[in-house]
Formats: sequence, C-alpha cells, structure tokens
Amino acid sequence: METQTETTQELITISPWARLGAYLLEKLLSLVTLGIGWIIWALTLSGTGQTPAKKLLNQTVVDINTGQPLGLGRMFWVRGLVGGLVASIAIPLTLGILLFMPLWDSNNQNIWDKVSGSYVIPTPN
Repeated sequence: METQTETTQELITISPWARLGAYLLEKLLSLVTLGIGWIIWALTLSGTGQTPAKKLLNQTVVDINTGQPLGLGRMFWVRGLVGGLVASIAIPLTLGILLFMPLWDSNNQNIWDKVSGSYVIPTPN
C-alpha cells in the first residue's frame, strides 16, 4: 500500500510593523501626490496585488486559496470598499482594539484581509 505525502510550505506573511510602515507610507504618498498621482500609480499596478507603498516595500496582497495576486476588482471593491466599511463599523465598536489585530493574528491579517480572503506576503522575486 502506497502512502501519499504532501509537501506543505510554511506561509510567510509580512510582519505587523512592516504593514504599519506600508500604511504610513501610503498616507504620505497620497499627501505628496495630492491623491491624483497615487491613483494613477495604483492603476498602473492593477492586477499585481500591490499599492504604491506596497510596491516600494516589496509587499504583495495574495488570495488565500490560490496564492495569486489580487486584481483591481478585489483590491478596490472587496478589500477597499467592503473591507473599509466593515472596519469603519467594527473598529469603533471595539474601541480601536481591532486596529492591532495583526499583532495577535497567526497570519498577521487585519480585518480588511479577513473580509477579502487575502494575505500580505513578501513580493516573490
């Protein structure tokens, strides 16, 4: 009787501190480019699972099931709008505690990641 062995790779996700850095850089880039430059830059990155800050910091948002980078639709509609709406309700209800979710989540996910079914990983070479 043959036994089948599975090769499993350990998931490597971006640390909560690196994610915080990307968030702060995102805000700075939006401010410096008056938002318009950031939007144009983000559109040129569509389909890569990256935003301008994530591109500069070599971070990619990937689908939990497929491991493929999220496209523009999932990044904007599901992660941005739906995740943002859920977060804007959940974070005040928890008195801001959910902002620190990546610190205790085993995969360093925040509420946006949970809603969109994604992980943030180092950009593959």
